[in-house]
Amino acid sequence: LLGIGFHETARDGSVTLEPVYCLGLCACAPSAMLDGEVIGRLNDEKLDEIVAEVRS
Repeated sequence: LLGIGFHETARDGSVTLEPVYCLGLCACAPSAMLDGEVIGRLNDEKLDEIVAEVRS
């Protein structure tokens, strides 16, 4: 989807992928953090929407 691995940034600079041990959101896993905001209950559709929004 992103075409990058951990510790890499997309060529257009829109996304950097960093692994984390804990976001403190186990009850809403899987989760991610985007610009300091924690996003829970991620699924393929939600992740596609987030990536499209970030890249627009």
